[in-house]
Amino acid sequence: MSNKSSTVTWNEIDWAKTQKNIRQIQYRIYKARLNGNFKKLHWLQNFLINNSGAKMLAIHQVTTLNKENKDKQIITKPEKKIELAKQLSIDGCSQPIRKVWIPKPIKEERKQAQIPIIRDRAKQALVKLALEPEWEAVFEPNSYGFRPGRSALDAIEGIFLSLHYGKPKWIYNADIRKCFETINHKALLEKFNTIPILKRQIAAWLKAGIMEEYANTKKDLITTTGIKQGHMLSPLLANIALHGLEIELKNFVSNLAIKPHSDSNRGTAAKRKALTIIRYADDFVLIHQNKEILELCIYEVKKWLNELGLEINEQQSVLKVKDGRCGFEFLGFHIIQVKKKTVDRYKVKIYPSRKSQQKLLLKVRDIIQHHKAVSAYQLIMMLRPIIIGWANYFKYCECQTIFTKLSHLIFEKIRAWVFRRDTRRGRIEVKEKYFPSGKSYNFDGKQHFDNWILVGKEKDRGGNYLENFLPHLSWVSSKKHVKVLNNQTPFNKDLYWAIRSVKYSPYSRRVQTLLIKQKQLCPICNQALTFFDSNSWELDHIKPKSQGGKDEYNNLQLVHKECHIEKTRIDKLDYK
Repeated sequence: MSNKSSTVTWNEIDWAKTQKNIRQIQYRIYKARLNGNFKKLHWLQNFLINNSGAKMLAIHQVTTLNKENKDKQIITKPEKKIELAKQLSIDGCSQPIRKVWIPKPIKEERKQAQIPIIRDRAKQALVKLALEPEWEAVFEPNSYGFRPGRSALDAIEGIFLSLHYGKPKWIYNADIRKCFETINHKALLEKFNTIPILKRQIAAWLKAGIMEEYANTKKDLITTTGIKQGHMLSPLLANIALHGLEIELKNFVSNLAIKPHSDSNRGTAAKRKALTIIRYADDFVLIHQNKEILELCIYEVKKWLNELGLEINEQQSVLKVKDGRCGFEFLGFHIIQVKKKTVDRYKVKIYPSRKSQQKLLLKVRDIIQHHKAVSAYQLIMMLRPIIIGWANYFKYCECQTIFTKLSHLIFEKIRAWVFRRDTRRGRIEVKEKYFPSGKSYNFDGKQHFDNWILVGKEKDRGGNYLENFLPHLSWVSSKKHVKVLNNQTPFNKDLYWAIRSVKYSPYSRRVQTLLIKQKQLCPICNQALTFFDSNSWELDHIKPKSQGGKDEYNNLQLVHKECHIEKTRIDKLDYK
């Protein structure tokens, strides 16, 4: 869309073209910041926040692409969306944050979440379009949280690469999440070198408590589907607040007179290389072979954080330097250095933490106990994304033994659910109904034969029977994750991302297969499927399942969510 007023209706907007135009402006913002051309940078940011296409994209983000809407304010009518986009402007004002009570999973208690109203969420999405490419040009290489093209798996792989040299090291694992409630707003705003209206807008949001909202709900943001609605800008602000920590510590250790370890030289490069800083949003890990140097770094971290009004979260952090051989937890993984049997060296072992395993089992149990009367088909539809999603996150580690154990524990819960619901018939008859013998199952590109797989059937509107099955968690194979290169970002338009999105991305096998098959293009709009829109990719059945379409590769395509919505609307009209 152009920056001029238009009479186009919401359903007539060419989202592929709009996104392409906005990405081009963002690329120019990235290049301007990289080259230090602040005059051009500020002009482009001002142009972007006043661009009608960017405003439409921001409204589209908060009303269509994001699935969750906790403030109960829903806008579905196209004319209302157009009206909201026309009224959207960065004015330096902030509406009061809506406080809602959200039930905690598994537990009976509820927690309070602070959710900006929909207009402010759209404003945050618009500001993020302008700020994110600027900061991606300067962010530190070992910052991985809530950045495009980066994930928690990159942070875990970074820790592995630091510990796998065979020498025991010392670890400091810290969390400063709660302290964002008291962040020094003036110190944070001083980090911004942007146009005045953006600075005033951010100051208004800080005053309204945007960082408090992040502090209270940050753990909910770490999901396999991306950032939830209502948290558009706060993760970016958290990254900006903590930007400079890695540079500060690297400069600090390079000026120390102490050698990193007995075998190293006293050069600056050796001192900087010996210290590893891995940061995921406001959780970070410091790793060093010399305990004395690490303790000095911890003191420097606390001093640096104090200037921002921040301090280490004492309840969530390991407040002492820990030997890597004792193990520690980070982002759901347990990481430990284990001595090899044959040689006097140490290897790194990474596997899902006990807390993560327990959380999965409790979630599965909760679903089964609260849905005793649903059909097997419906239960599978609820359990499968949770189990496979959990497995896809943890498959990039030494997980097979744990996957086998959890697979058995989940199967015991499923079997108990089956035999408890049908007590009139014999057990053999019940078993064959829910766990049919002699069947084979195609999962993750492999053929599996098992007589104890839960199978569900359901009749659709067309009278056709749909069938699904619950795969064993142990069927998910372990893989090796390749860490993103240090300063790579999707904003640089490098060929690196086209290769990585297929070969090394943490997507499921089905998504990877379709990406290769489609040459990374959406078959509906014929535009590229990129890291920017990966949170809104959806699997579409070319011939809808309601019309007899099968769940097979020749009937599947990977599309943008907005393309999927439009295709579904047309399919329904054709079916009628």
